Amino acid sequence: MLKLSNINKYYNERLILKIPHLEIESGIYWVKGANGSGKTTLLKMIVGLLPFEGDIQFNQTSLKSLPVEYLQNISWAEAEPLYPDFLTGTDLLLLYQNIRRVSKSDINTLVEIFKMTEYINIKIGTYSTGMIKKLSLALAFLGNQKLIVLDEALITLDPEGLSVLCSLILEKYKNGDTSFILSSHQGLDGRLLAHSQELTVVNQTVL
Repeated sequence: MLKLSNINKYYNERLILKIPHLEIESGIYWVKGANGSGKTTLLKMIVGLLPFEGDIQFNQTSLKSLPVEYLQNISWAEAEPLYPDFLTGTDLLLLYQNIRRVSKSDINTLVEIFKMTEYINIKIGTYSTGMIKKLSLALAFLGNQKLIVLDEALITLDPEGLSVLCSLILEKYKNGDTSFILSSHQGLDGRLLAHSQELTVVNQTVL
């Protein structure tokens, strides 16, 4: 369970989000809202990338009190990820392998699933936006994190990539206790939509 308590988020003294209390049970959640409503801000707070007033707990572990333990359960992929141009995709995957203590076979499986074999060993500076997006998703799915947060998960993916992502989400959700929170301006795949619940950001809060 994800629990948000007494949340206030300001930008330059302007209140962006106010969430007195919100509990999100395990599942797949689609965060919706107009541009500028605070969707990305909400997701970045959940994954510990933005400061805020209040507290967020995941499975009773507090982000404010026990940040390391909290973040060990969370995985994240940005809408438009940026990585150092001089690194290769393999460099990043091996870094995540060491941090998350997964096997090389887990990396190989994701590289194959996302069809990254031809370019994973070349520098990221040569990647297209779609290639970078697939790499960011592979990094997010590497390991056994209990909550995976994906901002604008569907942008820059080709139809095959969209199908792969949908299948991975459903497989990981059905085979374990992994939950997902994702935002997307695009409509979700019908298979994914059938298993998802909506969270709407409006009037500085989440409904």
